Amino acid sequence: MQAASNPAAAWAEQFRALERDGASGAPQWLADLRRGAFAAFERAGFPTARRGNEAWKYTNVRPIAESVFEIAEPGAADADIDLAPYELPCPRERRLTFVDGRYSARLSTEPASEAEIRGAALPRGGDGPVVGRLADAIEYRVPLAQERLGSLASAGDDAFTALNTAFLRDGAFVHLPAGSAVHEPIHLLFISTGRDAAAAHPRVLISAEAGSSATVLQSFETLGGGAYFTNAVTEAVAGPGANLRLCALQRESAGAFHIAATRIRQARGSRVSSVVVDLGGRLTRREVSAALEEPGAEVSLCGLYYGDGSRHVENRAFADHAAPEASSNQIYKGALDGASRGVFTGGALARPGAQKTSAHQVNKNLLLSDGAEADSQPKLEIFADDVSCTHGSAVGQPDADALFYLKSRGIGGDAALRLFVRGFVSDVIAEIEDGAARRRVEDAVDARLGGGA
Repeated sequence: MQAASNPAAAWAEQFRALERDGASGAPQWLADLRRGAFAAFERAGFPTARRGNEAWKYTNVRPIAESVFEIAEPGAADADIDLAPYELPCPRERRLTFVDGRYSARLSTEPASEAEIRGAALPRGGDGPVVGRLADAIEYRVPLAQERLGSLASAGDDAFTALNTAFLRDGAFVHLPAGSAVHEPIHLLFISTGRDAAAAHPRVLISAEAGSSATVLQSFETLGGGAYFTNAVTEAVAGPGANLRLCALQRESAGAFHIAATRIRQARGSRVSSVVVDLGGRLTRREVSAALEEPGAEVSLCGLYYGDGSRHVENRAFADHAAPEASSNQIYKGALDGASRGVFTGGALARPGAQKTSAHQVNKNLLLSDGAEADSQPKLEIFADDVSCTHGSAVGQPDADALFYLKSRGIGGDAALRLFVRGFVSDVIAEIEDGAARRRVEDAVDARLGGGA
């Protein structure tokens, strides 16, 4: 398809093509969801600070808004892709792979069968965990897909979520029946071929029922250095007593744009941990929010980001305490070099009646050069009178005494700085409970620091 030269017209043209050619067999509810989302996108337009949008005050998305991107057509070539660099160090891996936003059966391992996906519609949730294509869950009329798609990440949230929903065709569907446990990490691998002006809108739906347990790792990798656009949305529901561990590793190209939103809803006694690691991209903006809707819910929101050159990376974390006796903890750390800029906005809301709330936020930034910049905004909104809530932030340079100590032990200057930075972010990496996922992140961080700081 030949896109129009005007960006707004190009998105409209591609949406019409999707409705005409690529979505003819979609159920009516999905067609309505898409149309409503694209209408919301056209009404809102891409956010700008000049429109008084405080949430986008620090991130200028004009380079995205003024560019024409084309969604990859079906059948993206994956024959020459070697997955060895992306494999996890564990005996058995459940992996779904997407190339330029398109599912690749050849590069995936043990995708859920039709019977297994249909089993997610049964009252007891089928025989075991389901890790499969979202497109299959939609085609096989799994009620969870209709019930939960768009219920957490609304098209009214912002233009990027609306755009993702408008072009929703495929993605990952993870269903954990009540009491089930997946002992090896579930790996959702999104690979970009690095083609200039390409766009992908990955969608992930995770449903962890009562007492279930799993680790889900999302990896965003690139094969080339083009200026492409990834716009990812994840919706995750944790049932009573569920233990859901989420991890996202982003290593896009130096010219790429990466926008991501994760929305989490938690029931009584559930426990969710989220660790996000941003090591690439020209412009990255990530939001993670959790709604703690019932007593005893716990959430841990952690992040690590590294910037060099003129990279811009923003992280926003939010915990909505809507019930008493729930707890949230936020730890975000950034290491910024060159003329890069890091932004963190943390939020915790204790609603009326949310007594015994425990909410804590920490953001620390390490400036490795005179040209690097960090903006930190931890925030608390408290409407209950029996709470334990704290927040704090710090921005500074590497400790001279610590570097001197390392150098006095025979460690060179560059290696000493790398060790210092590695130690600085180690507590965030330690929040990844699964050993294989943690090892994967550790290797990625070490490789990134070896070529930078």
